[in-house]
Amino acid sequence: MCAFSCVSQASKKIAKVLMEGGKLLAESCPVCSTPLVQEKSGEVYCVNCQKRVVIVSKDEEIVEKLSLPSVLAELEELMVNMIHKEIDKISSSDEPSVDGFERLNQMLEVLKRIRELKAA
Repeated sequence: MCAFSCVSQASKKIAKVLMEGGKLLAESCPVCSTPLVQEKSGEVYCVNCQKRVVIVSKDEEIVEKLSLPSVLAELEELMVNMIHKEIDKISSSDEPSVDGFERLNQMLEVLKRIRELKAA
């Protein structure tokens, strides 16, 4: 019995928002699956749960923002390990080559850039 009456109540609430100049959105509530509405003020909410809902426009942006710091941390750790290995090679060599120092210099530049990106 509640299923029909709950749907009917939600429909009435949605209709009221629409008559007041709101919009019915294509997205639905993540909790109860009722279609979301946007009031004239711009606030998006679920009429059934009576709670405000925040819609994220692009999943890719979220993934990028969340994963960039972890990727940079991994790259930093990798680069530090590579630098230590290169230093060990140079130290253990009887005649260190210019190539080893050039590689080390390049690695240090990459590490510097990674740390700049992390700080940004």
